[in-house]
Amino acid sequence: MTIQLEVYQFIMILIAVLSTVIGTVKILWSRIEKSLDQNFSMTNQNIDEVAKQAAKGQEEVRALERQFLEFKADMPFRYIARDDYIRGQTIIEAKLDAVADKLEKVQIKQGIQS
Repeated sequence: MTIQLEVYQFIMILIAVLSTVIGTVKILWSRIEKSLDQNFSMTNQNIDEVAKQAAKGQEEVRALERQFLEFKADMPFRYIARDDYIRGQTIIEAKLDAVADKLEKVQIKQGIQS
């Protein structure tokens, strides 16, 4: 069984097949472009969100740095160094010992006079 076609029939079939293929390619290409556009827009939104989060994180780090520096500046006024405490305690004890010696001398003098 053979099919005989005239030239114009062959051209018409060829045009129909080519137009179908071209139409299909155009539809697929438009879907691909639409999908890519959606992906790029989502990516841009994600990048913007990440940038906002990074900026917020940097602000939080700066705030922590400020608080830490304030803490370091206030630290000498709120806390006494161990050596300073020991020195102060030694001075107080020395003065108490001197007062105790004077009291003892006074008691001894009163004991002798009575």
